[in-house]
Amino acid sequence: MDILADELAQARASGAVFSVLTRNAPWGLEFSGTRPLTAHLLLKGSGWLELSDGPPISVRARDVVLVTAGTPYRLVSAPGTPAEPISEARSAGSTACEPEAVILCGAYVIEGSIGDSLLRALPRAAVLEAAQLAPRHAAAIDLLAAEAATEGPGQQALLDRLLDLNLVYTLRAWWSRPDAEPPGWYRAGADPNLERVLQSMHANPADAWTVTTMAAVAGMSRAAFSAHFTAVVGQSPARYLTALRMRRAEDALTRTNAPLSRIAADAGYRNEYAFATAFRRLHGVPPGRWRCQTRDLPVSR
Repeated sequence: MDILADELAQARASGAVFSVLTRNAPWGLEFSGTRPLTAHLLLKGSGWLELSDGPPISVRARDVVLVTAGTPYRLVSAPGTPAEPISEARSAGSTACEPEAVILCGAYVIEGSIGDSLLRALPRAAVLEAAQLAPRHAAAIDLLAAEAATEGPGQQALLDRLLDLNLVYTLRAWWSRPDAEPPGWYRAGADPNLERVLQSMHANPADAWTVTTMAAVAGMSRAAFSAHFTAVVGQSPARYLTALRMRRAEDALTRTNAPLSRIAADAGYRNEYAFATAFRRLHGVPPGRWRCQTRDLPVSR
């Protein structure tokens, strides 16, 4: 099992391009910062990313920018340039026939606690320079730019799928940086023994896992496995398993009307009472009440 693919699928991660704008300097775009994850690419030209805190960040052609939710931020041709809200910019459309800048903006829908765990592994703004992109990632950006420059049947679907590709490539590249803080399961991917265990756990979280059975899958002694797993992943095997099961249970509570007994069994608990006890310990409320409270909350887009 590909754990990154599984996590993205569980989080219902998908992207949609919502604007491709042409501009001549001076130009500026302001974003609310409320979307869970937004992507920006300057397909042509250069500019600056201005966050509410910290100095402006230079953005050049074909650099990839991912911004997680927070306060409003701006993309501008030069620091301090006045910016128009993106909603107004979209209504106005492109304003340059021979543009100095072509700005693509897209948004990713990433939902649930599984999505939250992915987003927590990213900084407020992740900027990958074009020179740092893997060849296949650069080729995908080239294709995205070429498609954005023309019109044809199915264009929006093509742009959206290419934006999905960009997310996977960007996560790979960002989490491979020495200064990044990737999820523990991603770090474990560099260790064949741990990767084998995690793949099995993600594929079958309801199995009767113990540290002893995990160690057997890894081909290690129980003590050596437990110490190594904790050092690499950042939490003990038992805590990781509990968190994995709870994320799956939270997903089922949010997205389905399945009874608690079914959710408990699918999450690996012997009955719904054991599940409710573990759930209350984590959330402070029983799963039924959590389900009602969560469904009453608006979904961010």
